[in-house]
Amino acid sequence: MSLARKVSMALFAILFATMLTTAGFGYYKFEDVLSSLVRSRYSFVVFTIKQKVEDSLNLGFALRQLRQVQEIIELEKARDDQIQGIDVYDANGEVLFDTDRGALGTRVPARWLETLNAPSAGSGASQQFSLIDDDAVVVGLPLVNTLGKVEGAVVLRYPEAYLERELGNLLSRLAAEFLMVLGAFALVGILAAYVLLRVVGRRLGAMETTLAKVLEVGGEAVPNPDADEFELHFAEFCDKSREAVEQISDASAEVERLDRLA
Repeated sequence: MSLARKVSMALFAILFATMLTTAGFGYYKFEDVLSSLVRSRYSFVVFTIKQKVEDSLNLGFALRQLRQVQEIIELEKARDDQIQGIDVYDANGEVLFDTDRGALGTRVPARWLETLNAPSAGSGASQQFSLIDDDAVVVGLPLVNTLGKVEGAVVLRYPEAYLERELGNLLSRLAAEFLMVLGAFALVGILAAYVLLRVVGRRLGAMETTLAKVLEVGGEAVPNPDADEFELHFAEFCDKSREAVEQISDASAEVERLDRLA
């Protein structure tokens, strides 16, 4: 294999490993950032609903009396087709308002109530909670009146597969760009290696041929008339290498002769 090919393959391997590592870290970083952005996006929707509901609670109305809440949550769901549902339930876990009206009067999962009964929920009026329920991501906020009492909570559900689809699209783009960059670099690298290393490769080839000829056939290495200092030193090296090989051969023959006499 020629020197240009060896250098091209080495550069290609280095670039491949570097890009693969960078792409891996970039993908997982993007996954974390995208997950945070999506959660923040829907947390803002929940916070908007929370403010509207608490404004009515502060006027002295009970949570189940706020009939306008049903219209508010249905409007928010209509604005984003990724929202699976929005629920408003009281401190006992009874669903008072739901974008799926068939779920009215049912009880929420016990995990949703645990977040309201946690010490931090009573002390923080905007203590957000997030969990995975079946195939949906749930983000919610407690509903707190002016006295600091938790009246219930509002939660929003969006599909967990939403992130997977977005990340799948990113992975496809990364793979396409990865292959394009590798292909372009391979082409440029091979051409550059052949252009830049052509002279060096030819010289190394000539040196290898000369050294092999001197060691096998014998004689002296004769440099070209216009040889530079490096070629003169290499010719001297070839001659000394030949002498060393001859001395080793003579020594081996002498050892064999002494073994036969012994």
